[in-house]
Amino acid sequence: MENLARYIIRASFSQERMAYIREESKVIYKSKDGRQQKAFDALEWLTAMSSHIPDKGEQMVRYYGYYSEVCRGRRQKENQDGVIPYIIEQEENSKEYRKNWARLIQKMYEAYPLT
Repeated sequence: MENLARYIIRASFSQERMAYIREESKVIYKSKDGRQQKAFDALEWLTAMSSHIPDKGEQMVRYYGYYSEVCRGRRQKENQDGVIPYIIEQEENSKEYRKNWARLIQKMYEAYPLT
């Protein structure tokens, strides 16, 4: 119950779109646009909601690479946290670029792709 309450406080799903029908022991959940709705048995609803709740201290989303805590901390130290990352485009006509591509394919598949 405590985990469910903690989950609801974070507003992962809208309580306004959820309705409980006590007589039938059903939960009706409406879509964002209000056009569709789905009925759940009350216990099925609790099971479905609690399956998405992480254990206390467990992290559901993990960030790697550019978005990891280490990289974010490094950028903050260097005052570059507002810098937007971008990919450097290479010239497609470059002979060197084509050679590297062919070399990697040859290394992986043991066949020279340009013959």
